[in-house]
Formats: sequence, structure tokens, C-alpha cells
Amino acid sequence: MKIGILSDIHEDGERLRDVLGAMEKCGVSEIACLGDIVGFDILLYRYLSTRNASYCLDLVRKNCRWVVAGNHDLFAIRKLPDVNGCFSFPENWYQLDFQERKRLGRQQVWLFEKQELSSLLTGKDLDYLHSLPLSLEVELAGMRVMFSHSVFPDFSGSLTWRPKNHWDFQRHFQLLKKQGCRLGISGHLHPNGIGIADRQRFDFLRFRTYRISSDLLQYVCPCTASSSSKNGFLVWDTVGMTMEAVALKSSRYRVGCFR
Repeated sequence: MKIGILSDIHEDGERLRDVLGAMEKCGVSEIACLGDIVGFDILLYRYLSTRNASYCLDLVRKNCRWVVAGNHDLFAIRKLPDVNGCFSFPENWYQLDFQERKRLGRQQVWLFEKQELSSLLTGKDLDYLHSLPLSLEVELAGMRVMFSHSVFPDFSGSLTWRPKNHWDFQRHFQLLKKQGCRLGISGHLHPNGIGIADRQRFDFLRFRTYRISSDLLQYVCPCTASSSSKNGFLVWDTVGMTMEAVALKSSRYRVGCFR
């Protein structure tokens, strides 16, 4: 069986269609979406005229068997993460004004209002986003795997913290082991290829096929959205025990930062 994995769509319906078409050609039978379906940052993305959050959500609903929420999805519905690392969100977080949240957040929390356009969502879209979990554990071909947008203790990626080395994955690996999971797969970091972490190292590697050779591995999926990062998706072959990072042929552009 081949499992397709995509992440970080950010309302880019054209690229999402490209990914779904490419996955079909790869012989994918089921698809996992790792969040940030919505969320358009005007400083990071240039497809303003074609952005379509509702269309992307409809494609995800129709094509993806497993779906988790990302930080931009939570912001679109003003929902707080129930697993949030070292920062404790006040219950009235979204009732506070921007400057008060900026003061309380102390640069530990992403604040989106200054550069993110509101997602244009239907009631059906809002209900769907509210229904999404922050992580999912599934059994596939005798192996237990955890899908999430980012890694424990910040599954949603709502904090400005991001893993930089293998030490930053240790709590996540402890959770994987506790839950009986051999693999974890996440997005959020927009790698130019694939990220692979184990207990000894964490590397960003190029688009190609990698053999799944040990327990307790974390894979980081490339983004779907057209941005400054190379975009693509993952294909997990559960029989051959390989993880392939597949690049899209869309162009990318330069910006000062991404998240």
C-alpha cells in the first residue's frame, strides 16, 4: 500500500490539485493531510488572486482519509490548542486585543493579524475545521504511526519554537514510544525536500526515496503551497518500507522568512 502525505496548503488550490494528481500517478491509495489547509500570509505567498480556502477544504474533505489541524487552521476559527508546550494560553486569549496578546505572548506565540488575510469560509468549513484533532495515531500494515502538524509538545505549531536539532525531538520520541508508534510524520517547517529525525540527528535532505530502517523516526513533509520553499509531498510505501519525497515542478520565489 502507498500512503500519500501532504501538508501546508495555505489556500493554494492550484498546487493542491497538482499534488493530488501527482499522487494518483504514484499509485497512492490513501492520503493524510497534516494541516494548515487555510491561512494566507501576504508577505509569504503571491497567489492572491487564486487563493481559495473553501475550495481547498472541499478537496481535503473529499480526498484525505486522515486530517489534522495546524496553527493557521486554529487561528482561522479562533481555537486554542489543547496541547501547547511551554505557553499557557488564557481562556480569553482571542477576546484580548492585539497589543495585550503581544505583551503576554512575549514572542513565544505566533500572532497573525498583521500580515494574514481572513480566510473566506462557509459555515460548513468552520464546522469541519473545529472537528479536526491536533494529532492522529493510526495502524497501517502492522505499524503504528502518528500524524501531526508539528511535534509534541506543540502539535499545532502555534508557538514560535521550532525543532532545530535532534534534542528538540526527544519529548516527541518519548511520546511516540509511549503510544506504541514507530513513526511520526509532521509538516509545518516547509523543508526544501524532507526532514528526517532520529534519536541521534536531525537533517533536512533532498527530494528522493529513503529506506525506513529503524524505529522511532520522525519525517517532516514539504509544503504544498507555492512559496520560497520547494513544494512537494511524501509517499510512504508500507510494503517496501520506504519514504519518498516527491517534488512539484512549480517555481518558487524569494522572501525574507517563512513559517
